[in-house]
Amino acid sequence: MLDKFNRFISTEETGIDALYLGKSIDDLEFDNSEDIQLYNKFCNEFDINLLKITTDSDYDRINTYIIPEHYRNLDVRDYVGKLVQTSGDSAEAVKARVEMELTEFEARKLFPVLRIMIYIIETMRKNNLVWGIGRGSSVASYVLYLIGVHKVDSLKYNLDIKEFLK
Repeated sequence: MLDKFNRFISTEETGIDALYLGKSIDDLEFDNSEDIQLYNKFCNEFDINLLKITTDSDYDRINTYIIPEHYRNLDVRDYVGKLVQTSGDSAEAVKARVEMELTEFEARKLFPVLRIMIYIIETMRKNNLVWGIGRGSSVASYVLYLIGVHKVDSLKYNLDIKEFLK
């Protein structure tokens, strides 16, 4: 089964399976599937100024996200560290949980995703936009709670981060 992940992702399911098996998206390439052709068609039709995918190197450019430079270079550990309360009875437990989660995010090469989430949340706050309180397995992440992606304190409800990272 692992052999099919050696080089190409041809479907969404293949990509999800690869992630479950611990493969990094950075190590995989996309073939010229119908999804990529549809993506490129919509880029042309709607003139939405997104990069078209034509080669593997184009995918790498898209994977860097089109966000302000400040967010692309943001030190995620430092940003999240400043959100952690450093006093109180549970301060050490909070610090340990945040460090463990950040280590897991980093091992899965998800810091770029956290950077874009920080950008989205800060943009929504600046523009007084409202978003949901949280749903699904994402509420198991205390880091996402600190960033503001959701409003569920996973430590208070003893939610296991592994539910999110499956």
